[in-house]
Amino acid sequence: MTRKSRSGALLALLLFASTAVAEDFPLPDELRPDVDFWIDIFAEYTTDQGVLHDNRRLGVVYEVIDYRADQGRRERQRIVRQRRDQVSKALKSLATGRRENLTAQEQSVLSAWPDGVSNEELAAAAGRVRHQQGLRNRFREGLERSGRWRDYIEREFTALGVTLDLAALPHVESSYNPDARSHVGASGIWQFTRSTGRRFMRVDHVVDERNDPFASARAAGQLLA
Repeated sequence: MTRKSRSGALLALLLFASTAVAEDFPLPDELRPDVDFWIDIFAEYTTDQGVLHDNRRLGVVYEVIDYRADQGRRERQRIVRQRRDQVSKALKSLATGRRENLTAQEQSVLSAWPDGVSNEELAAAAGRVRHQQGLRNRFREGLERSGRWRDYIEREFTALGVTLDLAALPHVESSYNPDARSHVGASGIWQFTRSTGRRFMRVDHVVDERNDPFASARAAGQLLA
């Protein structure tokens, strides 16, 4: 399976765990802002919204961009580049020590940081402005799809001694879409690469069981065990 943000994967686990954090997956205080960020991405913002934020301190959110439904991918990318450049420019200005007579953009960017943030931190942050698309509607669709296979996955995981919280991982990997395919060739709801998939399934030019939710669920359980 492909690598994902640790906090993003943890979010999916928490959403499906009980109200108390699962014993297998404790939530350190230092990860709380990251988890809160991903909860917003999965539960608050749709795919017609984008969040500009610091890629190391996810709790630092600069702006939420609302896209029009008629804006295509290229137009949205252009908007993201423009807004990201504006935030980076403001951060570089603030990193010189400016704290008075700020522009509206500079004041907004500064307010995203805790009081007393250092010039060094702001300078470093100028190169860390990241865009994350919202996922609320995609996550909801994944919740609906997951009902087709959840019982089977839980039976397989139980038999293998794998914690059931890990049945939530496909929400991060693929939104439970059996046809999902990544740009590096990972495929299926569990996003197995070909090399890892061959360890547990038939993956060749005739049959690719990575896209079979049942075969890949067994394989995922074996790998996670």
